[in-house]
Amino acid sequence: MRRAPLAPLALLLAGCALPVEGAFVGRSLAGVDPARTIVVVYNHGFSSASAGTYRPTPPSIVRLAAERNPDVVVFAQVRNTARLESDDHSSYIEAAIGHFHRERGVPLGNIVLVGQSCGGWGALQAAAFTYPGLGGVVAFAPTCHGKLPHATPVRQRRWGELAQLAERLRAPTLIFLYEADAYYDLADWDDFERRIARRGREADVTVLRLARARVREVCPRCVPDSHAAYSGPGFAPAFFDARVQPLLERVRRRIRAALSP
Repeated sequence: MRRAPLAPLALLLAGCALPVEGAFVGRSLAGVDPARTIVVVYNHGFSSASAGTYRPTPPSIVRLAAERNPDVVVFAQVRNTARLESDDHSSYIEAAIGHFHRERGVPLGNIVLVGQSCGGWGALQAAAFTYPGLGGVVAFAPTCHGKLPHATPVRQRRWGELAQLAERLRAPTLIFLYEADAYYDLADWDDFERRIARRGREADVTVLRLARARVREVCPRCVPDSHAAYSGPGFAPAFFDARVQPLLERVRRRIRAALSP
């Protein structure tokens, strides 16, 4: 699959204490009308072993957003800090949202957050607690609580956080979960889905659970741990057109409706 070139790495100041580092994948916002453009902000996962070395290299399912849609730009954010707690990731993501909204004139409804692991968890938190008016969220294996098994206090905190997310998410949200993920138990999400179901149409959240066999189809190397299934060669062909593109089209329709006289 063709890989779009990366724009030079840039340090963007979001008008707050946290820096926004990263790069546009392919085209940038230069010369485009921000009111008519969808901005996808992608955030990677995080491990202390890789801290300080992350590069703005999103997976193919994220790059396809710009390759297939001329009105979409992808910004791959990096969080190259030596130590980050689980709640810190959302703060960095919120800084990026603030930059694009306040400094670049992008309406909140035009911004779609995409993230893997801690990046996905931070995206869900940012959308639930700070920016409910975002265009959408796509989270791959969202978690930021370390590898299993979790100690009882960590497990209880995670359950409480999931309950809060289920009650507060307003943006159209797509969540990918995998059987045999070394960082969470699928059962952790049972109560989340029950809470979403009770909210009815108010909750625009879709949870996709991939069984172990399906994970192996899209990511043959993801054995025994399925946490990085989104990076497998079959993941983008299986889920971009079916799941991600429809979300982008919904954002596009809302943009056009807002701009129509």
